Amino acid sequence: MSKQWPDLKKEMDKISVPLDKLDSIISNTLKPTKKKKSIKRMTFYFVSAAILIIGIFISTASVSPAMAKIAAQVPIIGAFFNDVQDEGLKIAGQKGLTQVVDQSAKDNGISLTMNEIFYDGTRLTFGYTQESLFAIGELERPNIKVNGKEINFSSSSSGDFVTPQKYKGMMDINPTEELPEEFDISIRIDAIGLVPGKWEFNFPVKQSNKVTVIRPEKVITIDKAEVKISSLKLGPAGTDLAVQVIAREEESKIDPFDLNFFVVDEHENVLDAFSSSGHGDTEDGMIKAKLDFLFNPLKEGVKKVSVIPYTFAEPNGGLEEVSVDLNKKIPFTLSQGDFGNILIKDIQYKKDQTIVYFDVQSDEIYDNRLYRNPIWLKDASGNNLMLEDAPFAERIEGNSFKQVFKANEQEGLQLGTFKYPKPVTYEAFEIELPQ
Repeated sequence: MSKQWPDLKKEMDKISVPLDKLDSIISNTLKPTKKKKSIKRMTFYFVSAAILIIGIFISTASVSPAMAKIAAQVPIIGAFFNDVQDEGLKIAGQKGLTQVVDQSAKDNGISLTMNEIFYDGTRLTFGYTQESLFAIGELERPNIKVNGKEINFSSSSSGDFVTPQKYKGMMDINPTEELPEEFDISIRIDAIGLVPGKWEFNFPVKQSNKVTVIRPEKVITIDKAEVKISSLKLGPAGTDLAVQVIAREEESKIDPFDLNFFVVDEHENVLDAFSSSGHGDTEDGMIKAKLDFLFNPLKEGVKKVSVIPYTFAEPNGGLEEVSVDLNKKIPFTLSQGDFGNILIKDIQYKKDQTIVYFDVQSDEIYDNRLYRNPIWLKDASGNNLMLEDAPFAERIEGNSFKQVFKANEQEGLQLGTFKYPKPVTYEAFEIELPQ
């Protein structure tokens, strides 16, 4: 069951600001308040902004013959993840923790190559290239078997065109059950875009290294729902959080699948979330849900983390858009409602970009890209000036950020955002990490 926050999605659709990519990022990152239903089985997933906006190669390769020629000659095998924007996979690639597969299959004029795979117990990701007369891009959902048994999973994919004939992509697989340290995997893909076919791959997979697995015993009660961390897995490419929620349907007002989690270390560094998946059963009025969240890897030397459950309050009447003229005298403030304010400190106008420097003035927890409380820039005609390959802000340090937009005439520029509700946070899990 795919979950989105319809109020935010609806409001974003009303304005001309978001690109299609930004629209997908926002709607999939924020979850809704969902009416409860009695169900036998449910699954869902959402893909965080960091996964969706990954660009393996700069898009100019598809429009510039010179760039395309260079990009086409870049070696892929053995270095697939080395230069991606996914911090965890980049670390894994640079440390040589990936596994080279180099298997190809061809059908209906489309050649598909499984180049590399990464598995460390926290995440399972495979990198592939697709080549045809006109490359199509992302794959349809595959059929996957582990040791001959079909597995249930959610997935997310990303990638970019190297040339009009070649596409380089990645797919993250999030199984609903833990996988062994070593196994044989079978992957069958029945369609690429709208083109049917049969592309099959079989190869052994081995966990790249030992991960640290922590299983806290603490149980927290949230509105009569029992919440327990099944495991916290720490690896070089990611931090995997598995949560179990048990609630009686008629007693608890909280939907287990509306729960999100912040992971914050003792230095108040917030980990960015990559993806989330979950599944559950309802039997005799009792909901038993298993949730899994993938975050950035922890920095070396971290001794303690706080895992903070939270939900979003549903805004009354939807989200309110606010905007301000960018030519106002600096500094000036842009209100994000109950969430806090954005203090604009400096604006740099360059030939090819406009850079906005600002502070977030809020007591709430926010991530390093402001995925859940973004800002945007429009020109006098209402055209969106966000960058397709980098539509979000970047934390400089502390509460200071910068965001790069497309260059435009300075007159009539409008900086916009929404008035966001505060997240509803609950008691934290305090976890000491082994050293």
